[in-house]
Amino acid sequence: MFRTYQKNDFAYFVSLIFLVFPVLGVFSGYFPVWTLVLTGLFTIAYLLMVYLKQAYSKWIPFLWFYTLAYIIFMSVTFQGGMMWFVFFNVNLLVWRFEDSISSYRFFSFLVTLLILTSSSFLLTDDLSTHLMSMAITLFSLGMYYFQNRIRQERKMEEALAEQNRTINILSAENERNRIGRDLHDTLGHTFAMMSLKTELALKQMDKEQYEAARKNLEELNQISRDSMYEVREIVNQLKYRTVAEELLELERLFDLSDIVLTVDSSLDLDILSPVTQSTLSMVLRELANNIIKHSQADSCQIRLSRHHGIILEFEDDGCGFEEVTGQELHSIRERISLVDGDLKILSQSHPTIIRVHLKEGGKA
Repeated sequence: MFRTYQKNDFAYFVSLIFLVFPVLGVFSGYFPVWTLVLTGLFTIAYLLMVYLKQAYSKWIPFLWFYTLAYIIFMSVTFQGGMMWFVFFNVNLLVWRFEDSISSYRFFSFLVTLLILTSSSFLLTDDLSTHLMSMAITLFSLGMYYFQNRIRQERKMEEALAEQNRTINILSAENERNRIGRDLHDTLGHTFAMMSLKTELALKQMDKEQYEAARKNLEELNQISRDSMYEVREIVNQLKYRTVAEELLELERLFDLSDIVLTVDSSLDLDILSPVTQSTLSMVLRELANNIIKHSQADSCQIRLSRHHGIILEFEDDGCGFEEVTGQELHSIRERISLVDGDLKILSQSHPTIIRVHLKEGGKA
């Protein structure tokens, strides 16, 4: 019947401290003793709305309208300050029900604010009461707006984090498939050939065809050497991708992230040295990950050119950096410093432009 307690439920309990006012109001003579029953029912209704599961949602409208009726009755009949209790309903609207302005709960909430504000003008001529009711109304609406905005931003962040996790999983899966395919294509054929050569050599030995067996063993030895070389090549490829391979992978990742990627390169990528290839690939990957995970960009442009070394520019239309201190992207700065490179943020936002200059641009 009730959902389990969650970490963010603490905020619901903190607001219950305001119930001290109607309780103390009974002892100070503002409210009759029997209003304690109404306050107790209000508390129960509030907590039930917090913890009832979806299967029991048919009770929610009754509980919701009771809390509004309680606030109206206590405010109009006894003490206008009870209007502050509308914050309980704001809390529920935003965090429990996640209601839009088109929901029946939000509409009834607005009607309640209108009734409370109107009654303060109709029932009293006190200016301070009028100002208080208007202030509470505006504050309540502002509270709903800003808290709802915070909630939506959190949902967007959670959705983005989930998307990033999916992208990372797909990237890892793609890399595993690539490794498996390379090993299968390379070693599978090799081991099959070695098995055949070995069986043939054994049969030839049994028949005392030593020269033929020797020839097969020599071929077997050469196959083994070739296989060792091919395995080393696979291992080396696992250590880093070429720039061309990395750009192809980035196109796939950006496509998954719904970010339009444009690549403008005037470099002959094939003549870059292994060190430059490795460094550029790592920088491309890290800058791309930052854009996908943090920038909220719709488009990105990568430019590669040569001018006293290798120039790499990343430009995107995302949120960028709030401020530039020179310590941003420190892991990339450390990596490129090993090859006498530097990084500059040419524009911190709208657009964000990052330039990487590698003075090492040697050939293979």
